[in-house]
Amino acid sequence: MTETTQHAPRWQRQPGERPGQILDAALVVFCAQGFGAARMDEIAKKAGISKGTIYLYFDSKNALLEALIDRAVVPVAQNLKAMADDARQGPVTPVLQAMLAFAAMTFENTKTSAVPMLVISEAGRFPELAQIYRKQVIDIGLGAITGLIKRGIKSGEFRALEPAHAARTLIAPMLMHLVWNGAFTLPDDPPLDLQAQIKQHFDIFLSGALSRQARKVGT
Repeated sequence: MTETTQHAPRWQRQPGERPGQILDAALVVFCAQGFGAARMDEIAKKAGISKGTIYLYFDSKNALLEALIDRAVVPVAQNLKAMADDARQGPVTPVLQAMLAFAAMTFENTKTSAVPMLVISEAGRFPELAQIYRKQVIDIGLGAITGLIKRGIKSGEFRALEPAHAARTLIAPMLMHLVWNGAFTLPDDPPLDLQAQIKQHFDIFLSGALSRQARKVGT
């Protein structure tokens, strides 16, 4: 391999790559030690840079976790909203199914799923981070799902439901998946198929949510 095809050493990387490099290191350290116990000098060591360099880009550990949320999870919520906004007509059932499948596929990526689990595990000690996650992720994604359910009720596709409760019911398996993998899984456990779990859950949801009229149309 020639010098031109080798990867540049860390200290020769372009400054534009550095924030991502720091965030990758922070995620590893946060997951290994917990957000509260992690130290900036350990993150710097993992990233192969000086501690002072981190502060050129992020002024605190909180800022690092906020940036991880913004990088990994905020786009998921924004994509869910875009999927809902683009489906202004027609049945909402296939749209909801596609949104859940997209979310499940995204959270199968451990670098993505690790971020909400960090927030969940540290919410009691750092409520301000939980509030940021709530506003930037949960309210947007859950709001998109709730809006579609309201539309389905209005059109007669769904029977009379409490939209907010129904929306939380739909996302519950993903939260369970995060908590299970983050806290309860054992080394010899077989991997959970989140896509299959979401599909089965959605089928169960539809069996109780679809109106009689929609059932007749589907048969």
